[in-house]
Amino acid sequence: MKKKSKLKLGNGSRCERLHQLAISETGFIFDPQTGQSFTVNQTGLFVLDGFKKGQNTDFVSHNLSEACSVPIELAQSSVEAFIMQLERYL
Repeated sequence: MKKKSKLKLGNGSRCERLHQLAISETGFIFDPQTGQSFTVNQTGLFVLDGFKKGQNTDFVSHNLSEACSVPIELAQSSVEAFIMQLERYL
């Protein structure tokens, strides 16, 4: 059984939080609300960009699969793992 993420990326306060983040093209991220900063790699930037554009998890996973030429299952599990990490910060 697939576990659903608590992070609501399509709408709600979590999506608003993503739009508040200052994200550089090198992967440095600053959260002005908490003062925390962290970094992500190019894949993380790709995923965050999709979420900030309002794309859902399935759409981001599909785009990641195509962009990186990896199986959709790998892209989906990678996006889910990334969301779990985001939940720690947002």
